[in-house]
This record gives sequence, structure tokens and C-alpha cells, in this order.
Amino acid sequence: MNRSRAAHFLACFALLFAVLVGLLGSSAVLAAEEGDNSSAPPPSQGEPQSEEPPLELSCQFPTIEGLAGDTFEFSVFIVPMAKEFAGRWDFNVITPPGWEASVWQIHRKQQVASMDFWGRRGYSDTVTVKASSLPGERLEPGEYVITLEMESGGLKASIDLTAVVTDRYELSMYTATEKLNTEVKGGVEKHVSILLENTGTAAIKDIAFSSDKPEGWSVTFNPEKIDTLEPDLKREVDVVIKPPKRTIAHDYIVTLKAESKNASDSMQLRVTVPAPRVWGWAGIGIAVGVIAGLGVLFSRLSMR
Repeated sequence: MNRSRAAHFLACFALLFAVLVGLLGSSAVLAAEEGDNSSAPPPSQGEPQSEEPPLELSCQFPTIEGLAGDTFEFSVFIVPMAKEFAGRWDFNVITPPGWEASVWQIHRKQQVASMDFWGRRGYSDTVTVKASSLPGERLEPGEYVITLEMESGGLKASIDLTAVVTDRYELSMYTATEKLNTEVKGGVEKHVSILLENTGTAAIKDIAFSSDKPEGWSVTFNPEKIDTLEPDLKREVDVVIKPPKRTIAHDYIVTLKAESKNASDSMQLRVTVPAPRVWGWAGIGIAVGVIAGLGVLFSRLSMR
């Protein structure tokens, strides 16, 4: 009987000891875990929560293509997304080197530096960003990014706008003397020096010459064509004009043309063909003869 009670007592003591060990082990593990995570912020203060942007900027056509020297205009829509961001927002436009830009109010058509938003009223506003090259600046073809920023109290919103500059092909033709008239005798060649200039941004190839002239006239060009004309370069061309020998004295129009696949130009020359001098002296002789004859006639009549 005593042995049975002793065995029962030992069994209870073993069960109590096991429970105590389990509880102490769980507390130690929990303490260790808390010690390891003591520097970690609470779950709500961990990674930053996503916030609604203060303003939403959008543009229906954020990429515009144009020629060097053009003004690129972007319409930007501005929507305030939360009333706690209401107030005055300042504009700032970041441009590439060689560019200038400004912000314009689309309705009043005036330049602006800031915009006020008072609370979330469910409306949007629109501004126009105008960007162009600086005066005298030659832009190479390519893509240029203009960034519109809006800032208020450390808060920012921005949008990127892209201007795609393409090559500009342009020819200019004019005389070396800048005069658009000349004089030429019938049957005699007249040399007129003209200049052809590439005023564009890309090389112009295979330039051919032609003319519109009165019937029977001859107009030739030396050289007859230009293979390549680089930007900002000029080429002198000798134009030879020859009217027929028996051309009536008068003013005539001769049109000179320079044409390529990408560009062309033309100019008009007023060509005067004077009366031959021999006819002038003949006319003077006839007039003198008529006067002399009249004088003889009057003298005979007076003698009678």
C-alpha cells in the first residue's frame, strides 16, 4: 500500500515537473524572439504605406514632332487629388541645354508662374507648356525631354514631355549682286552669277537646275547640277542667258529653278533687251533729213 502511494506520488511529481519545464521553455523562446525583434518597428510603422499623389499631371500628346526652330506646345491637364494638398503650387520647367520654355494659362493666353487649388472640388485645369530653341541655337535632330514640375511646401508632381526635332531641308537662291534685273543684247550671251545656299539643318543631295524662259531663248547653268550641299554652305552658279539675235526690244521674265528631292527654290529675273544702236542712229538721221527737207521746202515757198 505504501509502495502504491509512493509510485502515485512520483508520477504526479514527474507530470508537474514536465508542465513547469514546458512553461519555462515557451517563455524563454518568446523572450528570445522579442529580444531579436526589439529594434523592428511595429507592423504599421514598417514599409511606407502608398499615398495618393498630391496632383495628377497628364498630357494627351506627350510627344510632339517638329522642325528645328519650331515652338513645341504641350497641353497639360492638372487634377488635385486630395484637399489636404490645396494651396499655391509653383511651376518649374526643366529644359535640355539650348532650350527655353514657359507655362501659359490656356484660356487667358498669358504666361503664369504658379497656380492655386482650394480643396478637392473635382475639377481639372489646363496649362500649355511652350518650348523652343534659344535664339541663334541650332538643334541637332533627336529627342529632347522637357520636364514640368509643380511644387508646394515640399510636395512635388511632375511630367515628362518629349520634343522630337527632325531635319529641316531648305534652299535659298539669290544673285551675287542681290539685283533681280539685268540687260542683254539680242544674240549676245549674258553671264549672271547666282548663289545657292543650304539654310536647313541637313545635307541636300542631287540638286538640278532648270528655267522658264521666252520661246527661242537659251539659258544654261554651270555647273549643271550639284551632288551635295552641306548645311550653311553656299555654291556659286554661272547662269548664261542668250536671247535670239532678232529679239524685239522689251522687258522679259526668266525664272531660274533649283530642285532636289527634299527642297527647292526659284527666282525671277527681269531681262531687258534694248533697241540696237544702229536703229537709233538711223532714226536720228531720218529725223535730221526730215527737218532739213522741211527747211528747204519752207525757203522755196517763201521765195515765191
